[in-house]
Amino acid sequence: MTRISRRNLLSGMVSAPFILRAGPSRSADKPFQIGAVLPKTGLASQYGDFAAAGLNVGVDQVNAKGGILGRQVQLIVRDDATNPGRALLAAKELVSEQKVDLLYPGIISGTTMAALPFTTAQKVITISNGASPQIGDVAKFPYSFQLADLVTKRIPPLAAAIKKLGGTKVGILVSTNPPQVALGDGLADELPRLYGLPVVGYKQHSGDAKDLTPQLQSLREAGADIIAFSTVAREGVRVVMVGMQTLGWKAKVVGEPAALYGDLTEQVPSAVHDQFFAINYKMGAQLKNSPPAREQMIADLRKLGPIQNLGISCVARDAIHLFAWACATASAQTGGIGPEALKNALESVGTVALPPDVSLVLGNPNFSAATHTTANVNYQDIWSLVRVSRPVDGAYEGEALTLLS
Repeated sequence: MTRISRRNLLSGMVSAPFILRAGPSRSADKPFQIGAVLPKTGLASQYGDFAAAGLNVGVDQVNAKGGILGRQVQLIVRDDATNPGRALLAAKELVSEQKVDLLYPGIISGTTMAALPFTTAQKVITISNGASPQIGDVAKFPYSFQLADLVTKRIPPLAAAIKKLGGTKVGILVSTNPPQVALGDGLADELPRLYGLPVVGYKQHSGDAKDLTPQLQSLREAGADIIAFSTVAREGVRVVMVGMQTLGWKAKVVGEPAALYGDLTEQVPSAVHDQFFAINYKMGAQLKNSPPAREQMIADLRKLGPIQNLGISCVARDAIHLFAWACATASAQTGGIGPEALKNALESVGTVALPPDVSLVLGNPNFSAATHTTANVNYQDIWSLVRVSRPVDGAYEGEALTLLS
């Protein structure tokens, strides 16, 4: 299989849906083609690399087991430049012109949401890694399924991290991307109400902001002694921590998975190394015990090159495996893999023992006819708290994080 890193990526126009065409477009001896729309350039271009690595590993692993219903899988990629309009055009081009069997139309929730009206009208199945709960809204998007931690489910681990780090008065600073706003709003409501943590200030900023000093100064003046921070921007961690250094402010900053990228020892000024932390999936932390499936994922990712973000590559990989499971299940139940059969199979996943190698990060997503989100996942044991460090195999130094009771 030609790997994505050697393809000539074409510009088309999150987190990451699949689309199955309503009827089979190729005979059984032809490759099963997956189209992927990724932010290879633009504001969140790092996610294109993270997802591409995970998708390639997922495809290779599925192919090693015989493919999807006996057909080997190939990947075709378009760049959405982190732009919703371009994401929609790329999705349409891959489905209508390239006639791919399956489409992965985004890794960022905003670009994913731009494609969902089209996929819904076409009655195609989507499995998304986006964190926005709207992606799994059954009423609006009945063929869309969300395989990612809901952004609102990041509130309990953020609360646990804030208390662990000694925070008593919280300032919230998030970008204006839909999941980040949902997280900021949720933190403003739940931190004081459920966890006894006063929120003394709440600021939003554009995703491409190059200077967050004014917002940080406002939160400092409000009395914050710790900052809950979220952004998808590639340079987000560097920008916020340069602002902390500029102000000479010794408060701690707690980010979340969307903000993590690359070598944090290079992004964060040395004077404030001890002030930045982030919640992350356990998959993305250097912990003492690593399960065999995680080690296999690392070994497979290494074949593609240096591992940049193990946790996010894993959720992209998981989407490939869940789709393959849905195809096998639907075919066994009905003899076909049309959208209704796949929808029914995915809605049944919460009632079956999902093989453990299908979903490494979240486990069984527990979809049902009532919810296509991961609202019913057991989130208690998936989190870690990481600190400024050089990633090893895409994982940062950290420790398991226990949620507050």
